[in-house]
Amino acid sequence: MGKNLKLKIITQGFYPDITATGELLYELACKLKTKYSIDISVLTAQPGFVIREKLPDRECINGIDIHRVLTTGFDKNSLMGKVFNSWIFFIKALIYSFFSAKADHYLIPTSPPLAPLIGAVLRIFKNREYSYLMHDVYPEIAWRLGYIKKDGLICRIWYYLTGISLKYAHRIIVLSQDMKAGISRQFPDLESDRIVIIHNWADEEVIKPVSFKDNYMPDKFNLRNKFIVEYSGNTGRVHEFKTFIQAADELKENKDIVFLFIGDGGKKQEIESLVRKYNLDNVMFLPYQNRSDLSYSLSMANVHLLSLEEGYEQLSAPSKLYGILAVGKPFIYAGNDNYISALVRKYQCGYDIKKGEYKKLSEIIKELRSSPEKQYQMGKNSRKLFEEAFTLEKISSMYYKTIF
Repeated sequence: MGKNLKLKIITQGFYPDITATGELLYELACKLKTKYSIDISVLTAQPGFVIREKLPDRECINGIDIHRVLTTGFDKNSLMGKVFNSWIFFIKALIYSFFSAKADHYLIPTSPPLAPLIGAVLRIFKNREYSYLMHDVYPEIAWRLGYIKKDGLICRIWYYLTGISLKYAHRIIVLSQDMKAGISRQFPDLESDRIVIIHNWADEEVIKPVSFKDNYMPDKFNLRNKFIVEYSGNTGRVHEFKTFIQAADELKENKDIVFLFIGDGGKKQEIESLVRKYNLDNVMFLPYQNRSDLSYSLSMANVHLLSLEEGYEQLSAPSKLYGILAVGKPFIYAGNDNYISALVRKYQCGYDIKKGEYKKLSEIIKELRSSPEKQYQMGKNSRKLFEEAFTLEKISSMYYKTIF
């Protein structure tokens, strides 16, 4: 037999730290390792997102060799903390990668945003091949969020460096057709055939439907007799939440309906502030749940919530969608028309509304509460869509074909 292919992943967040990017890449790495016998190593940072304790600098988990570098460890939800952490990781990862043994291919997501520039340096000076995994379209997200000025020097430099990262990449992997349109709009000279759409996924061996009667979580959190409207995952700055809280205010006299937020993120305080403003007692918060409990936490919802702020349709793709589909639940997407809206229309697995349509959202919730049959059918459609398109088995094959 020939020598196994070697893949190196460079990412700031990685399992067991709880980040969407890190957990997805861990699942992908494990699948590629077992399915294709690829030797996989990961260069990442010491935990700093949810887990706070220091982990071994080097560790092997399920055959994945992990090398962790120490960063500044500031609060990721503060802008300056996030910037310092990202730059320290970027510099250290660049140095380690430049002087480390060669891999057959490098997979580098936008974590931190300029990380794929490491691939460009390796390509230019070491003739190493890499794929640019675009989880978010930078720097447009940064100036839309107000972190930098749209026409400022930092933004122009950032565009220039991103252009270099894209120019030298073997493949540019984006998460949706909308994101492909977004990156093509920003960088019109990119060859379209180098931009590959590969959606995120859920691991079908980890996240499975759990019936409400067999689910221990509603009892654990005293939610057994509630209609649960759930938002699970990162409450990030590209997501919109006021519509959800206004709907909760609209429904506050319906004592059997509860809005459940599971997770943390940059807008968590804003959500809590809105709850206090409206003096709501029908909104509940829980921390991130363990990976082993995801089937239960996602399955206890009657309906899930998703959102994107206006203007981010071509810049980001909520990875939480795929876990919702995996457990077979309907969902309500709040935001402008995008690929999620198209899935809703084609597969009848949920609803889509616009930002601010909180009255419409409250009516949809009451409609679902009064129609278990509709909940069941939409949930069934969600699971069917997941099995057809978004399992780890199917998506890992696409990655293998794209990278190698």
